[in-house]
Amino acid sequence: MAHCCAAIYFMNLRGDILIERRYRDDVERDMADNFRTQILNSKGESASLQTPVRTLGSCTFMYLRHADLYILMVTRNNANVMMAFKFMTSLVDLLRSYFEGALNESSVKRNFVLIYELLDETMDYGFPQLTEPAALKSFILQKGVRSELDAATSTQQARNATLTVTGAVSWRRPGLKYSSNEVFLDIVEEVNLLLSNTGGLGGRTPSGTPCCWCC
Repeated sequence: MAHCCAAIYFMNLRGDILIERRYRDDVERDMADNFRTQILNSKGESASLQTPVRTLGSCTFMYLRHADLYILMVTRNNANVMMAFKFMTSLVDLLRSYFEGALNESSVKRNFVLIYELLDETMDYGFPQLTEPAALKSFILQKGVRSELDAATSTQQARNATLTVTGAVSWRRPGLKYSSNEVFLDIVEEVNLLLSNTGGLGGRTPSGTPCCWCC
């Protein structure tokens, strides 16, 4: 039975290794360096020749780009390429589910411990195992660390959802500014008195009206 890969790497667009997980002993770290120097940074090939599966010597590289990341699988043996790419796309969906946001270089750096734990559970000796988010979340309870931007975006989306459901509109338009924010408040008071012919106070009724001017 053809396996999937011997090692998996997460790399940025420069080819720097962010995460490395080796499942077999027949690959070395310098293979990822060869991928960077001979494939990513190669200037002698046209874009049409940059296929997602490349073989250099006895080593086969299968890679997928997502946002500002490369997910790279490396093997020296006969590998099931379709299974490898299916695993990489499933892995992207799994990580995005745990992060509750975008999968990019910064989110990988913030969640490397969680990613290593997931890589141990989703593949064994180069053979894909469980990649379903709902099943993995039942025993890998750690949550991803979200960026401030992702949290702010989720908060804004929640506000927009509330606005859509309730129809509530703020009384003040967003971004509204005045050169001078001043409020003038005047209170005009009147008092009605009832006096007897001897000058005694028979009763009194105060009343007032507030008047407001804004500028």
